[in-house]
Amino acid sequence: MTRIDHSDKRLQSMFGKPVRPGISISLDQISIEAQKLAGKLSISGVQPKLSVRLEGNELLPVARNGQYILKPQTQEFAQLPQNEYLCMQMGSLFGLNTAQSILLKLADGSQAYLVKRFDRFKKGNRMEKLACEDIHQILGGPDKYAGSHIQIAKVIRDYCSFVPIELQRFYEMTIFNFAIGNGDAHRKNFSLLTDQKSVVALSPVYDLVSSRLVIPEEAEEMALTLNGKRNRLNRNDFLAFAESIGIEANYAESKIAELLDLSNKFTDLITKSALTVRLQERFLEITTQRLNRLGD
Repeated sequence: MTRIDHSDKRLQSMFGKPVRPGISISLDQISIEAQKLAGKLSISGVQPKLSVRLEGNELLPVARNGQYILKPQTQEFAQLPQNEYLCMQMGSLFGLNTAQSILLKLADGSQAYLVKRFDRFKKGNRMEKLACEDIHQILGGPDKYAGSHIQIAKVIRDYCSFVPIELQRFYEMTIFNFAIGNGDAHRKNFSLLTDQKSVVALSPVYDLVSSRLVIPEEAEEMALTLNGKRNRLNRNDFLAFAESIGIEANYAESKIAELLDLSNKFTDLITKSALTVRLQERFLEITTQRLNRLGD
């Protein structure tokens, strides 16, 4: 397993200084800390998570004004932090605007994933919050897995300030999710963020994971329908989707070509990642098979 050594540049971007902060919490304490703050946090999901902020060189759990979200290992899914960090690296390499993140070790030595909140900014000595709403909140209804990619595109058309650019970003996110085997990109995994100038756009990309890697028996390739399907998707389905939301064929094809051209670099990232060798090999099988289908 490869050790993750984050560059000073990455640490500076994450923490405002080139240091790797300490954290005194161990894996078995995460659930306890989360229960202490129950009802006070807005972070949802089944994976245990903590809102933390940097005090000096130490990350501490907080009920409000958190700067980061900490996601530890889970009993259900092997090496989920390593999986998510790797997928975020791959997304960034493809050109997606990914949320800033790192891997770090908890007090017991276990790996955890830390992501910087993009809906916070510093104003003087205070942290201010940007308006951020996920697509599930906007569309409503009880099921975050209901609906289609077309519905998300319609929300983008209805609310975003620069619609053509955001539709292109959404298309790029969609083909990338397929390429990494992310069958869990539901409506809560896409959000609209309003910046300080009142520009509404898709938020930085977050929650990128290869669900196929941790759930080999996963029933569906995509969480939301695409071209009327969730399975047996191919290149033509993605090109048809692009056309249906007004993206020119040349652009849609060029982005698939860019993704295919990154195959060797993806392989390099995967084999140098913090995943075990067995999971690296499995992930290579998934990405190779998916990229082949996009290239057919």
